[in-house]
Amino acid sequence: MMPWRLWGTTTAIAGGLLLVLANTAPSDALSAAPAAAATPTPTSIPTPTPSPTAVATSSPTPIPSSTPTPTPTGTSPAELVYVANADSGPVTAYSPGSSGAVTPVRTVSNPQNSNTVWIPWGVTFDNYGNLYVQTFLSDATTFVFPPGATATTPPSRIFQADAPDNRSVAIDAHGYEYVAGGQAGWTIAVEPPGASGVPGSLYHVPPLRTITLNDGFIPWPSILTTDNQNEVIGAVTGTQANAIEVFTGGATGGSTPVRTISGPATGLGACGSPCAELSIAYSPSTGRIYVAVSDGASTRINVFAGNASGDAQPIQTIEGPATGLAGNVITGLAVSRSTGTIYAMVKSSQFGAGQVNAYASLAQGNAAPLHSFTDAGSAFTDAAGIAISR
Repeated sequence: MMPWRLWGTTTAIAGGLLLVLANTAPSDALSAAPAAAATPTPTSIPTPTPSPTAVATSSPTPIPSSTPTPTPTGTSPAELVYVANADSGPVTAYSPGSSGAVTPVRTVSNPQNSNTVWIPWGVTFDNYGNLYVQTFLSDATTFVFPPGATATTPPSRIFQADAPDNRSVAIDAHGYEYVAGGQAGWTIAVEPPGASGVPGSLYHVPPLRTITLNDGFIPWPSILTTDNQNEVIGAVTGTQANAIEVFTGGATGGSTPVRTISGPATGLGACGSPCAELSIAYSPSTGRIYVAVSDGASTRINVFAGNASGDAQPIQTIEGPATGLAGNVITGLAVSRSTGTIYAMVKSSQFGAGQVNAYASLAQGNAAPLHSFTDAGSAFTDAAGIAISR
């Protein structure tokens, strides 16, 4: 097995940008006049909220009438953007409205458990707010931390699915845990809810089943997610065409996808030379599948209906010079449950400097980020997958 850091040398491209918003409410101080006639207090007039600025697109993709406009549900005032840092660093969390060079508001550090490896590549949350950290290489353990975990919080449990080189983790509403890994292509190991191992067996918990995918060994983070139907979704690269494959979730089922998104109209590209790598996310609020295609000058984010199949056209595509994506790669995607904002980890290369770009939920075409931020210390050099806390 080759050292994991070698994969940082496969792509070389240029960097990205960011901005932030703040609201301040003025306070009025009134002094009482000594005269009998008091000075009238002016009525406070609320500041009008500006209408969203329309973003021009060079070639907007029409949205089929059968696809409803997404309506994010719920409120998550405490949402944070979590970032996995692959160079044995901590998982770091940031305010979703951050802009410029910032410091994390929370960190989750290596708990230093015996017989474990801490090289975070993937992060995700279950419906109860538990944080899952997927590490890469060798033992490739998965750590589960309780909601609100900090640098001193020990993991609630640890398990190891099939190894080595596990690089992405996803959880469905029933608690089944899906871990993507392997060297000869890649597989999805389906672990039971609450999986927990012991140090003597390197925390290994035998999978309930294994899903085999037809993919070569080009490790990339953020290749796995689940949907509202508790299906597991994988991003698969191929020399002829890339694909999104959807499988039945849970303890039973096979390696045959229930549906596949692939073809020239999808804009998913192919893994030639160079390889157009894919990263994916799913939003339970909008019911849509989000796919980042790292494709040189044409790097883009494609958004598909949750039930898309075959050679489906994206219902949104974010691409163009104003997006800050051209010439860069995207190693992680996440979508806010409360606002629908799309967050992307945009980097000059897989292990180059980067930033998180935030795009409007319905951003289309050559849409500039709403704001962007980077870590003031690390510049996200080793950043991989990202997730939004629940």
